[in-house]
Amino acid sequence: MTTLCIDTATEYGTVVVARDDGTFTSARWRSQGRHGENLLGHIESALADAGIGREALSLIGVDIGPGRFTSLRVGLGTAKGLAFGLGLPIVGVSSLAVLARAIDGDRDCVRVPVMNGYRGDVFTAAYLIGDTTAEELVAPIFGSPEVVFGEIRERLGNRPLSVGGEGVRPHAELIEAELGVRPDEAQMALQAPTPRAIAAEMRYRFRINGQSDLDSLEPNYLRPSDAKLPEQTPKGGPSS
Repeated sequence: MTTLCIDTATEYGTVVVARDDGTFTSARWRSQGRHGENLLGHIESALADAGIGREALSLIGVDIGPGRFTSLRVGLGTAKGLAFGLGLPIVGVSSLAVLARAIDGDRDCVRVPVMNGYRGDVFTAAYLIGDTTAEELVAPIFGSPEVVFGEIRERLGNRPLSVGGEGVRPHAELIEAELGVRPDEAQMALQAPTPRAIAAEMRYRFRINGQSDLDSLEPNYLRPSDAKLPEQTPKGGPSS
């Protein structure tokens, strides 16, 4: 099975072409909000590096969030279009689960991915990841760092933790105070999941849960949109 994996949850986009033998090719870029302009080009580049065409693919994997609204829509729309056009199964995975696989830690260490939720909030979750397993201990949550990290500690007790992700550096002192973890430079520098982690999570979820429903697969924003419809004047009311 050859899987095309698409991750556009953050400003860092990643495309991975992964084979069953563990080999893969990938492309990574910093889009600065322009995933729609360059995603297809990077897909073709990764396929070319792998020496295959689209017809050789067996599965499409895509990150469905949480993450940036526009970036998630671009990634999922592209993935669904390819799956439909090529007649391939598709699997959607959590961006936090993918990021957790890129965090260093032994088998007994709970991995806590932290992503910026914008306006000072964060996304996080907690996973116990083994060689062939992945257990979600705390489902993805969103909120202020004080509340979110307090909930993580309350749910996990004194279990050993390892953190990582783009949201670690700005909240390093709070993470140390609330979670008892002093983030190191590697944890704070983990801005996006590695290609290997992306491929591993997407193939694992397909193996465990099977394919996602193409029609109903939607982004998991986990937070309300900042966009608001303009207020409408009631009929018969004053107009300006």
